[in-house]
Amino acid sequence: MKPIAIRKMVTPSLYLQGKGAIYHLGQKALTFGDKAYVVGGHTGLQAAGDRIKKSLSSNGIEVVGWNDSVKECTHDTINKLADEGKHMKAHFVVGVGGGKAIDTAKGVAWKLKVPVMSVGTQCATNADGSAECIVYTGDHRFVEALTLPRSPVLVIEDTEIISKAPVKYMIWGMGDALSCKFEGEAYAKTRMKKMDGGVPTVAALALGDACYKSLLEHGLKAITDLRNGIHSLDVDDIIEAVKLSSAMSFENTGCALAHALHNGLMKTGQIKGEHGEVVAFTTIVQMVYEMRPREEVQQVVSWCEKVGLPIRLKLLGDPSKAALRTAVEHAADKDVNSRNMPDKMRPSDLLEAIDKVERGAF
Repeated sequence: MKPIAIRKMVTPSLYLQGKGAIYHLGQKALTFGDKAYVVGGHTGLQAAGDRIKKSLSSNGIEVVGWNDSVKECTHDTINKLADEGKHMKAHFVVGVGGGKAIDTAKGVAWKLKVPVMSVGTQCATNADGSAECIVYTGDHRFVEALTLPRSPVLVIEDTEIISKAPVKYMIWGMGDALSCKFEGEAYAKTRMKKMDGGVPTVAALALGDACYKSLLEHGLKAITDLRNGIHSLDVDDIIEAVKLSSAMSFENTGCALAHALHNGLMKTGQIKGEHGEVVAFTTIVQMVYEMRPREEVQQVVSWCEKVGLPIRLKLLGDPSKAALRTAVEHAADKDVNSRNMPDKMRPSDLLEAIDKVERGAF
């Protein structure tokens, strides 16, 4: 009898979502100390900074450091901010903003060996609750994904703040979240076949399904409402799908072809789309590569078109044949996520899947 594989579930210690949730920051943070190092981008801290200061100060927490200069999550930025933070004796780091800012804050906290807390200000990313830190070059070329030893101890998603961000951010977030069901299922099949590691929990796979269903059911209504200045329940459902369900799904399964190909395409420097836009396209490529039923692929393609996500590579740039070849070779052979597909991928098969998507021949 084969031994039963270990299952694990990685989560943030506490997730809070709702209007005014940011005012709980100070009270919940006090468990971890009374000296905060706040790290973020200029736009994110402009949107939430005053409320963060009020919440921290009203609970007796001193802001020993405040940096709103994050523009990209790079090793240089992480190291620079960590060096600055060494002398502050902060008890924890608060990351504020989008994925670049929060990933940077997570990297800084890791270097300083202190807990990190996340405060999201838009809905383009599921980085807030994740223990991963995605590092890029200064011109936004993918470098690596760092797996950190712990998740954020607190995640706060104030829906009043997030609902006022430009609608495009939610569209990008939905594109990224779209992948978690399909990559999670590929990961589960791979672990069962290779027997080379812990299998994902039923809960993690269920979260991927829940996220996917929420996107299809509430996505179009949510962005329509936001465009009309309406903060509806559909908006809150999509924030939860992106920020919680997709984050915990991918964190406890794994990325696969969609993110491997995203990383390969981004390395070429010839792709202009945002992370979620590229992942939406590469998710469709993964579905075609896996030879999923045409009806299922068409459902995703139709949904992407309706919400404004790209369904063709030409909408993301015009990579040369050589660049595209480099991208698929990276995705098939070099990217860490390629290990999460049941069988070894061939660059030629990825090129064929991309061609089918471009021609709509699936």
